[in-house]
Amino acid sequence: MDSILSGTGSISLALTLSNEKLWLTNIFREIFFIGFSIAYWSMLYMVKFKDKNHVMEKEQLRSIAKTLELENKYISAENAYLQNQISPHLLFNSLNFIYNSIHKVSERAGKGVMLLSEIMRYSLVSSEDNRTVLLSQEMEQAQKLIDLSHLRFEQQLFISFRKKGRLKDVKILPLIIITLVENMIKHGDLGEAGEPGHISLTYGDGVLVFKTSNKKRLSSPYPKGGIGLRNIEKRLGNYYPDRYKLEISETNNNFAVSLTLNL
Repeated sequence: MDSILSGTGSISLALTLSNEKLWLTNIFREIFFIGFSIAYWSMLYMVKFKDKNHVMEKEQLRSIAKTLELENKYISAENAYLQNQISPHLLFNSLNFIYNSIHKVSERAGKGVMLLSEIMRYSLVSSEDNRTVLLSQEMEQAQKLIDLSHLRFEQQLFISFRKKGRLKDVKILPLIIITLVENMIKHGDLGEAGEPGHISLTYGDGVLVFKTSNKKRLSSPYPKGGIGLRNIEKRLGNYYPDRYKLEISETNNNFAVSLTLNL
C-alpha cells in the first residue's frame, strides 16, 4: 500500500511492461530472421532442386535421343543386311548358270567356278557373326583356295602344306587362315618348284601355330596396303585378347607370317 502511494509500484510496472515489450520485440525479430533464413534456404534448395531436375531431364532426353539414334542405326543396318542378302543369291545363281554353261565345254573352267562358289558361300555364311568354326572346315576351304589357284596358274604354282596334331573338334575364328593363305598366293612368287611357298599348321595342348613363308614377287598387280593383315589383327584382338601373337618378318626377297593362338 505504501509502495503504491509512494509511486514505486507504477515504476516497477512500467519497467515490467517495458521489459516485456523489449522481450517480445526480440522474439519477433528472432522469429523474423529464422523465418527469413528458412525461406531463403528453402528457395535456394528449390532452385538447386529445379536445376538438378533440369539436368536429369536433359540427361533423360539425351538418353532417349541416343536410344532413338541407336534404333535408327539398327534399322538401317538391318535393312542393309536384308538388302545384301539379295546380292549373294544373285551371285550364286549366276555362278551356277556359268558352271552349267561351261563345265561340259571346259572341265577345268567348270571346276574353277564350282570351287569359287563354295569358297564364297563359306565366307558369307561363316562371317554372319563372331561365331567360331571347326578348324577342319577352315583348312578345307584353304585347300580349295589353293586348288583354285592351281587351276588359275595351270598347275605352275608350288605350295608345301603340312599339318601336325589332332585337329578334330578344334574351333577357330573364321576366315583367319584363309586370308593368310590368300595373302601368300596373291603377293608371293610361287612359280618355282625349287622355292615353293610353305604353309604349316601345328596344334597341341591348346596352342595353335600357323605359319606361311614365301618368296616375294618382284612386281605385283595388287596394292601392298596390308589391309588384310590389319583386319586380321583387329579381329584377333577383339576375339582373342591377350591370347594371340601375330608376327610378320620381311626381307628383300622373302615374306613370312607366324600366328600363335591359345585356344
